[in-house]
Amino acid sequence: MRQESTLLHISAVAGAALLWSTSFAVTKVVLPYVGELTLGAIRFLAAALLLIIICFIARARVRAPWRAHAAVAGAGLVGITIYFALENYGVALATATDAVLIVASYPVMTMVAEAIFHHRRPAPINVVGALVAFAGVVLVTIDEPAQEAPHRPWGILFLFLGGIAWTAYNMISARKPANAAPNQRLGVLPTTSLQNLWGGVGFCLLVPLLPEGTTTNLNSTAIWLIVYLAVGCSALAFLFYTFGLTALKPSQAVAVLNLVPVFGVVWAVVIAGEEITLLKAVGAITVIIGVALNARSSPAPPRKQRNHISTPPSRKDSQQ
Repeated sequence: MRQESTLLHISAVAGAALLWSTSFAVTKVVLPYVGELTLGAIRFLAAALLLIIICFIARARVRAPWRAHAAVAGAGLVGITIYFALENYGVALATATDAVLIVASYPVMTMVAEAIFHHRRPAPINVVGALVAFAGVVLVTIDEPAQEAPHRPWGILFLFLGGIAWTAYNMISARKPANAAPNQRLGVLPTTSLQNLWGGVGFCLLVPLLPEGTTTNLNSTAIWLIVYLAVGCSALAFLFYTFGLTALKPSQAVAVLNLVPVFGVVWAVVIAGEEITLLKAVGAITVIIGVALNARSSPAPPRKQRNHISTPPSRKDSQQ
């Protein structure tokens, strides 16, 4: 039963990866019509509005202690505003191959963060799975044509900083207060709604502070693509991902996102009619094997439980 539940959560994160794999191409088409930060504000505020309406219709519980709301707000600002801003600037300044390879290193960052802050030593199968998946990503992207990027070092720096932000987002989102009862926690739907809301607000605050592309008149195609980004890549994808984090370790969830370049290859074949090379096929299979290895491990027990030695009852207590 537990294995079926874990498979459901892994499938949810894979669904998020499938949706996010389309966002790069869609965003590239929309950016000539709207600035990077303005697009983020429109995309996530629209997603938040849609999800909040669904919350009211479904009568989802939004009452929780202020600490729960503060954690959700922090996750939205870090994982949506900061991460996507850094990713957009990183992709713009570096090459697409740089972006994919650096993103593939995020599971290792998350494992290190788990070891430091949660005292959770990664299982050997976790490490092997992450390395195998990274090798698969390298094979998928190694034969991509080189791109000229004069500001590539800055782009790589922004992408690595984005990895730190995404790791922090996963750690915050997966954290469950020990003293909080289940009825005092926000559910998946309210959590995703408020994260998108705070992420959109954060983008609104960044628009007058940071440079971005000039905004021009939107045509009908660009408007529909923005709607897709809001509904599919923001609302649905974050719903799937947040649900996955309720049962998976952050490092496991991030490892599943290595499927993004695999799905990118599928979209290139299905939509653009490109031919898949043997190297990309081998790389895609390698990524899937690495993700499967990472998903097989179970969360390690907390250090206090492992080191706790129960005290035998005294003779007096045993007599009673």
